[in-house]
Amino acid sequence: MGKFESGLTARRLEALDHLQRLTAQAGEAVHYSLLAARMRISTWTAYGLLRELESLGLVTRRNAPLEHSPAGGRSRIMFLPSAAPPSPSPDALETQLRAAFDRFVSIGDDAAATRAFLADATSDIGYQLGFWLSRLEAAGRHAGVAGRAVLESGSLPLAKLQSISAMGLGSALARLGGSRLASSLAAAGTRFNVLLEEAARASDQSLAALVDAARNLSPDGRPTKAG
Repeated sequence: MGKFESGLTARRLEALDHLQRLTAQAGEAVHYSLLAARMRISTWTAYGLLRELESLGLVTRRNAPLEHSPAGGRSRIMFLPSAAPPSPSPDALETQLRAAFDRFVSIGDDAAATRAFLADATSDIGYQLGFWLSRLEAAGRHAGVAGRAVLESGSLPLAKLQSISAMGLGSALARLGGSRLASSLAAAGTRFNVLLEEAARASDQSLAALVDAARNLSPDGRPTKAG
């Protein structure tokens, strides 16, 4: 089992998503009891999930100053998502996309492709989009054409990329069935949407550049001719 598949599980992704929303609402780090209430789990379970995310480098733990601790006494343990790295340049996004697409489009078996993707998955949106596009190509000509129609549509870049990931995920899940691998891939799809939303809030330019790179990518990994 790869490091991503065994590390960033569906449960941890759910916790990370809720933490991102809670800290966005609060404007600062939050206590793990808030996550417990949001997820309807025990405070101990919530704390454990956040420590696991911390070990993966996705969450930062802080001790709140006394003024943030209404009960007084010892400071409270607070958590917030780790700071996102700077947005990659358009050239870097295109390189990530081409490398991932080239790698995964050559793997026809969805189970093998999914394991390879999860084993090396990072927060690089180019890498992840390359995988989702490859699953559309692996599904056959009609699925690939449908994906390219989405990329050529007049929708906003965020909507285009979310549609592509949903199509790629649905295509792969149809062949993976109800396996644990399918659950891990669904969790990765959720995480990709979170990353896209974060990128869109920061700047829509990186998503537009990613769409342009995807439009110029052909099934054999070579750029298509503009026209």
